[in-house]
Amino acid sequence: MTKDKNSISPLAGLHFDESVMGMFEFVPNLHFFIKDGRGRLVHCNETHRRNIFRYERAGAIYGKDNYDFFPNTLAAGFAEDDRQVIETGEALYERIELNIASSGKLCWFCTTKIPARDFSGKIAGLLGISRRLRVADRRLESFGLLLSAIDYIDEHIAESIPIPELARLCQMPEVSFRREFRKQFRMSPNQFIIRLRLHNACMRLSETQAPVGEIARDCGFVDQNYFARQFKQHLGTSPREFRQSRG
Repeated sequence: MTKDKNSISPLAGLHFDESVMGMFEFVPNLHFFIKDGRGRLVHCNETHRRNIFRYERAGAIYGKDNYDFFPNTLAAGFAEDDRQVIETGEALYERIELNIASSGKLCWFCTTKIPARDFSGKIAGLLGISRRLRVADRRLESFGLLLSAIDYIDEHIAESIPIPELARLCQMPEVSFRREFRKQFRMSPNQFIIRLRLHNACMRLSETQAPVGEIARDCGFVDQNYFARQFKQHLGTSPREFRQSRG
C-alpha cells in the first residue's frame, strides 16, 4: 500500500510512533482514527478515510470535526462521546453505533475510544478504533428487536414510513416500540428517519448538480419547503448554501 504523504497532520500536537500508526493500514476492515483535544480529526487510516468520509487524500479532512462530515443530529452524538473521553479521561469500550457508510447505507459499528496523552501526561485528544458488525454478531443482541425496523427504514427511506408499520414488523405494540427505539438510539423513530434522509440529501448536494427539489423528493421529502426548514433546523444552513460551501 502506498503511503500518503499527508497521512500525519501538522495539527496533531500529539506524539505517536509513525511506524505503529502505519500498522493500522494493514488490519483488514478496521477503522483507526486520532482526534485532538477539540475533537478535530488529525489522523486516520485509509479504511476510515475512504469508507466513512469518501476522501482520497488525507489532507482534505484533517483539522475538521464531526460537524464538517455529518448532519448536526448525527454529529452531536459523536461529539458528545468525544467530549466525554477527552474531559473525563474515561474510555468508551465497544459502543454499538449505527452509522452511515460512504455508500449511503446504514451500517452497524462497534467503536472504542480512549484518551490520548502528551509527554506530560495531560489528555490532548483521543484514539479510536471501529469495525463494522454483521447482523449475526452477538454484540447486536440488544438491538435485535429493532433490526427489522432499521432494515425497513434503510430500504424505504424515500417513501412514507408509518411508525405503526415499523412496530408491526418488530412484533411490538407501538408504545413499546417507540420506547425501545428511543432507549437504544437516544432519539425517536421519526427523528432517526429525518436524520437519515438529511444525510442522503447532503451526499446528493455534495456530489451532484441535481435540482434541490428533485433531491428533496428522492430523499423522502414530499414538500420542498418542509425539506428546506428541516435542513436549516438540523444543519444551520439552507440546501443551496450547503452545496455552495462544498463547491
